[in-house]
Amino acid sequence: MGSTTERPIQLKEFISLMRLYRPSLWLLGLALFLVLMETALSLAVPLLTMNLVDITVESNFSGTTAALIAGVFIVQIILSGISMYMMIYIGQIMVAKLRKDLWHKVLRLPVSFYDRNSSGETMSRITHDTNVIKNFFTDQLIPFLSGTIKIIGSIMILFALNWSITLLLLLIVPVSLAALKPLGRKTYKVSKALQDETASFQGDLGRVLSDIRLVKSSIAEDPETSQGNNRIDQLLKHGLDTGKIMAIISPLMTTITLLVLVVVFGYGGIQVANGTLSAGTLVAIVFYMFQIIPPISQMGHFFTQLQKAKGATERITYIMEENLESQLAASVSYPHNQETVARVNGIRFSNVSFSYPNGSQILKNVSFSANASEVTAIVGPSGAGKTTLFSLIERFYPPSEGSIEYDNQPINDFDVQEWRQKIAYVAQDSPLMAGTIRYNLTYGHAEKSSDADIHAALEKANLTSFITSLPDGLETEVGERGILVSGGQRQRLAIARAILRNPQILLLDEATAHLDSHSEFLVQEALNQLMLSRTTLVIAHRLSTVQHADKLVVVQSGEITGEGTHDELIEHHQFYRELVDRQLYKKESPELIN
Repeated sequence: MGSTTERPIQLKEFISLMRLYRPSLWLLGLALFLVLMETALSLAVPLLTMNLVDITVESNFSGTTAALIAGVFIVQIILSGISMYMMIYIGQIMVAKLRKDLWHKVLRLPVSFYDRNSSGETMSRITHDTNVIKNFFTDQLIPFLSGTIKIIGSIMILFALNWSITLLLLLIVPVSLAALKPLGRKTYKVSKALQDETASFQGDLGRVLSDIRLVKSSIAEDPETSQGNNRIDQLLKHGLDTGKIMAIISPLMTTITLLVLVVVFGYGGIQVANGTLSAGTLVAIVFYMFQIIPPISQMGHFFTQLQKAKGATERITYIMEENLESQLAASVSYPHNQETVARVNGIRFSNVSFSYPNGSQILKNVSFSANASEVTAIVGPSGAGKTTLFSLIERFYPPSEGSIEYDNQPINDFDVQEWRQKIAYVAQDSPLMAGTIRYNLTYGHAEKSSDADIHAALEKANLTSFITSLPDGLETEVGERGILVSGGQRQRLAIARAILRNPQILLLDEATAHLDSHSEFLVQEALNQLMLSRTTLVIAHRLSTVQHADKLVVVQSGEITGEGTHDELIEHHQFYRELVDRQLYKKESPELIN
């Protein structure tokens, strides 16, 4: 996945995963008992058939024996149907438990995991790879165990019937295994490459289809088609490689089967002619041969699917071994400030530096405070590190150095979810989830939001008239990523969601940027009320925002180069003064920073 290196999975780790997600022992035991019963009946049929043939040869047909064979067949069919359903049931239960654990895990992985791995590949782990393991259990493992029992039982009975013919039959086992061993290693490599390429292709599909409007507006259909075709060609190559292996295994097993048939009929026929073997016994030997050959011929397919299941386990284990966000947070130690540092109610950055895993440093020794009940505006050029400051506050990443405190307590002391309950974030282009307006407004805290609270938030965000104009009101669908509502409406819905959350900390990325002047005035009034008694940080792009902030922090190239009020910075900070002069020259252009 991504650029990460997955370690090879050993068979014992695959077995451990199977054991971890197996159903209750009584259910598994009952299913195995039914499989054993069905297998035992299948072993009894050749013996009954042998008696029937020998009696018939002596011109003394036995209706009782024929009826008994028919009864055994019927019971065997019933047991086979019940045991098959139970195996499917167990497989579905296993994969459901595995998918639930994976889903729980991926929702609690740190943001850095998604920086390294595409969402499409992660989805493939939950859907495709879990299905590979389930299919191996239901379609391969149980038939393999049943077949193994049939082979052992048949060989024991065959030795009792005729030891010389049995020795000839046993030649198929070492020959088959010797032929399959080198192919098994090749199959693992090809299967893993095929599954990896399938996951990558699914990742590309998710990327392109989720941003189809960008693709079309950028006239990128042709390059995306070319890239997709390359992926499909790779899938074709790996699929053909798999086909080549199967093209060797299948004819090989068929040839061995036919060879054994010729030997058994030839050698057995001679013994029947000599009177040392009865016709019924020869028929029974042939029956047992067909009890043995199918499981052996399926061993090639079994080991192919085993390699696929091991490859799927490898990718699932890669996710399962990732540290949860809470585990990473617990491993980060923020030093408490010494007594010489003044106590601050609000958020304080102390000598914070941050670098992404690829080594690029974004923030360098950043120190500033955002006081409670005040609005702190962050200004600076694009790429200066403003959004990274918000990411560190939301604990999407831990700082590489330094500490961040809230009300004089390291934010790492809070549980991650408890900490994020204190925060509401409104981006410049806030996303919406596919679903209804009510679902989006109450996302993450539906049980805490009454209808009265929702309508009050809508009123403050200037959305009441818009909602009442919709035929379905709050139950109106917004479409994928909120595409069915305008940009301004999406923004006001995000603001209403923040109001409804009633946070202690507000993070606003120029939250009124997409509103017309009238709506902006109304929403700004609501935000002003919401900001009271709260710690508020705003990434500012417009002069009107910074003029009303209690404090401004200027960020350049990941460093703090100035703090103060608008008037103080105009007087003492050359870069800030140039930004303001540039915007005044543009007559209040929306872009102060860029």
